[in-house]
Amino acid sequence: MMTMGRNPGNPLSLIKETWSGKNPVSHTAGKTIIEYLTELQSNLKRIHDLADQKSAQEQQRYTSQYNKRAVYKDFERGQQVILLIPDSTKKLLSHRQGPRTIEDAELPLILG
Repeated sequence: MMTMGRNPGNPLSLIKETWSGKNPVSHTAGKTIIEYLTELQSNLKRIHDLADQKSAQEQQRYTSQYNKRAVYKDFERGQQVILLIPDSTKKLLSHRQGPRTIEDAELPLILG
């Protein structure tokens, strides 16, 4: 598609034209290509490190918010409880079953 009488260039066409000599690049831009790429690489590494740090902080915040209402319940063997068992056919549907007796395999329980 022509824009103002010329084809807009993509990065590959610009590099090709520069290397072939059709479109010489003036060196008055301030930085050489090597300096630009080195600076770009250091900036990307710095941004990656900042993103990792922020991700870890947000994960900790989400975890603490999610676990805010989770309560450790201390049940004893032989105590009667009502269980909330997920349905096998529907993800969001659960059924209450009970009362059931607590056994060794079910301890400890964390209820949210």
